[in-house]
Amino acid sequence: MQFPKLTPLQSRLAASLIASAILVLVYIFLTPNHFAYAAELDSILQEDHNHHRLHARAPADLLDDLDDYDDAEGYEAEFMGVSRSITGRVAAFSDALTNNVVNKMDLDPGLTHNYVFAKAEVLGNHTDKGVGYPSVLQLQRRSVNLDGTESLMLDQEDRGDGELLDEEETEDIHKRQDEGPAVYISVNACRQPSPNGTVSGSPPHLTMYISKTNKAPGRNSQKDLVTPPIPFQGGFANYTLNSTGDVYIGISAPDLPKNYAGNWHFEIAASIDGLYQQYHDSEFLFSVDTDSGSALFITHNLTPNDTMPDVDSEWVKFGPLFTMYAFPQDYRPIKGLEQSFCAIRESFDAASLPVSTGMTQRMTPALNQPPLNQKLTNQTKQQFHIDGLNASSTYTAYLAMVGNGTTEGPDVPDGKVVGGGGQIWKAITFNTKTDGNCQVIYNLTFCSDVAYAVPANPSKFNAIGLASLYDTQAQSYYDNFTKSIAQVACDTTDTARYSLAKTCDDCAQDYKNWLCAVQIPRCEDFSSSPALTYLQPRNIGQDFINGTEPNANATAEKRMSFTQSRNPLIDSVIKPGPYKELLPCEDLCYSIVQSCPANLGFSCPSGKNLEAGYGKRDPSEQNMTCSYLGAVLQKPSGGGRLSISAGLVVSMALLAVMLAG
Repeated sequence: MQFPKLTPLQSRLAASLIASAILVLVYIFLTPNHFAYAAELDSILQEDHNHHRLHARAPADLLDDLDDYDDAEGYEAEFMGVSRSITGRVAAFSDALTNNVVNKMDLDPGLTHNYVFAKAEVLGNHTDKGVGYPSVLQLQRRSVNLDGTESLMLDQEDRGDGELLDEEETEDIHKRQDEGPAVYISVNACRQPSPNGTVSGSPPHLTMYISKTNKAPGRNSQKDLVTPPIPFQGGFANYTLNSTGDVYIGISAPDLPKNYAGNWHFEIAASIDGLYQQYHDSEFLFSVDTDSGSALFITHNLTPNDTMPDVDSEWVKFGPLFTMYAFPQDYRPIKGLEQSFCAIRESFDAASLPVSTGMTQRMTPALNQPPLNQKLTNQTKQQFHIDGLNASSTYTAYLAMVGNGTTEGPDVPDGKVVGGGGQIWKAITFNTKTDGNCQVIYNLTFCSDVAYAVPANPSKFNAIGLASLYDTQAQSYYDNFTKSIAQVACDTTDTARYSLAKTCDDCAQDYKNWLCAVQIPRCEDFSSSPALTYLQPRNIGQDFINGTEPNANATAEKRMSFTQSRNPLIDSVIKPGPYKELLPCEDLCYSIVQSCPANLGFSCPSGKNLEAGYGKRDPSEQNMTCSYLGAVLQKPSGGGRLSISAGLVVSMALLAVMLAG
């Protein structure tokens, strides 16, 4: 069929009609109702922070549909001239995470909450790590050997960012650089459901899910996960991956078993600079000693070695880096949350168990050396003293770092702090004494390396007065020694010196260490197990400070060493009643003989006399069987205690000779 030929006027009219029809169709498709729907959806996703509450109240069948929707592409607002790679995609019911900023959330049982760490954050600017520390920290890391045994290795922690990297991890990071920047994700469960009645164990844990493509990963949506689901361990979970785009995270709560009620509260953060929260599966805190109401702790040396006096001084000026928390053993509120900084911090009752802390350069052993071969150093470390403890009780202590040690996340206007969520170290347990006549003293002026429990009587002296009494006596005896050593030609030629290996300074130091160790004996409960044969009963002729009589055997009563103390001042002035002494180690006596001039007449006893006054080190290195300055308790071990130091010692007869000199 042939169409009629149109005149020029008719042709222009037809073109106008066709153009009008096209405009009508465009108007229909681009109706304002559609624009309003898209804007409203974006507003809900980006601004309404209560959408998770609507999700929690939705019927189960609707939730299933929503989960299916999350896995599908769904509707996404498009903007002419703007690429989707720039605007990004945010899944329904997900919160956006900002680099090094914590997000806090309550989560009910059976639900999942989702987050997105957007491409703009992944490829964004790094956060300033702050001032850092005066030196790197020497941390321990456990390594499992091929035979199944564990070894402890040293790791260096970067100055202030908290990242522990060994050679293998560093090489792995280099291999993954082509996959994009590293993204560090960490989560702390701060609170959890509580039991309604008497139950054993702890409630089930949260689980973390991570994906690069699944916008709403979780317990009901495990497609395209970058790693298997990550269950929380002790209230802590973390994962590091490389990415060049969005990273999607889901935190799922399990269904709650009977006899539990409540929900979980957690803190989550993502970072391109380092983990925001951390848990270290190794000890950096050690128990020094306890009495019946307090305990003393100390960290490892903060400087890498003993040849950095300037750095030691910087640490003293820097001040306390760590904090410490303590709880009765099996304390219910933190059961199952032992690796979570925020859980430990929120549960600690500082009013009931006050902790004092400060820096010290007291003599302690170098890290990771066997007890019999350790080198003692005066490097800077931090110490803690905690009060308010109950006698004959077991406690758990946690070393922690608030924020990154210099700044806490909420302390800055935008909240951006690398490592601002805090760190926690593996817990240690300790036991308080029973009898009440041993008192922990420390920070003495003259005997500055003394830090342990000594014979005491709380009704006569407090800790400060007791420390001053012991310290003043030792200082007066040392003054007599300095008069004797002044008679020796110390500053002379090598051929005229009394020794080519030792100097008068060596003699003076060894004598001071010995004097403080034997004049200020280390005290243990008289009720300690008789199986601990290295403990020497003392002062059994007096009643206990509560007025009761000791139950001593006839053989012990005949031994003079049992009926009196090593230092007469203890029996005549302090009057602690019966106690047991951890005898000083015999090697200190040998140190004085080796270091000092022969004309001073120093000598060590032998045979029964040596055994009566001094102890020997445990060849197996398992128990601290004699006392020495700088000793700390690595961990409890039945009745015995592991040691990590070396010390000094001499006999009572030698003491009388030297004090007279």
